[in-house]
Amino acid sequence: MSKLALFGGEKAIKTESPEMFKWPIVNQAMIDAGAKVIAEGTGSGTDITKAFEKEYAAWNGTKFGLAHTNGTAALEAAMFAVGLGEGDEMICPSITYWASCTAAMNLGAKVVFADIDTETLALDPKDLEKRITDKTKAIMVVHYMARPSEMDEIMAIAEKHNIKVIEDVSHAQGALYKGKMVGSIGHVSAASMMSGKSFAIGEGGMLLTDDQEIYDRALLWGHMPGMVILLILNTKIILVSLGVDTRIG
Repeated sequence: MSKLALFGGEKAIKTESPEMFKWPIVNQAMIDAGAKVIAEGTGSGTDITKAFEKEYAAWNGTKFGLAHTNGTAALEAAMFAVGLGEGDEMICPSITYWASCTAAMNLGAKVVFADIDTETLALDPKDLEKRITDKTKAIMVVHYMARPSEMDEIMAIAEKHNIKVIEDVSHAQGALYKGKMVGSIGHVSAASMMSGKSFAIGEGGMLLTDDQEIYDRALLWGHMPGMVILLILNTKIILVSLGVDTRIG
């Protein structure tokens, strides 16, 4: 066996390209698309966003996609969409980024931390069930460091206790759990798309769900143009402004 380069052996990669470790990857097609939006003055329009939502949802195998200004906004919309509110509790793994849980406090809810599995760094289903009370409204599942959580066990526990499951897919866009995309297993999911993520668009977030009611509530939280459309299609929906705007053009 030849000596490793670390110990003075020959390097396997001899060229030093400044592009090799640059992230995110930006190609000419992306530059041209951005320039086109600027030139046409359509930066505040939603046609491109709607097309992106539809394609991203299809890629993940869900019915609905809803783009947000960032992952934090998408997570907060997901919490509101499942009905999390004053006096409720949301269980969250003890290792995650703050955005997975702190938005719950904006809604008047309490965050309850559950232990993680020390080998996978994912939410421990056994400890999760111990944390459930009559106030538990939602479970935040974080697919930390791109490692899918044990979704079969978690979904079974949630169904047993009639609790909604939110997936935070910020670390794991495109990851599979038993052949199914993470983010399409829980009742709703949210993901960050900032420049450091595996699916990077610069800054943004995406909410995914198969549930029409959850989608409608997410629209209500911060997508007023979408709510106008819903008001026209469904007279039962009352158009109410909640004072936030988290849509992207």
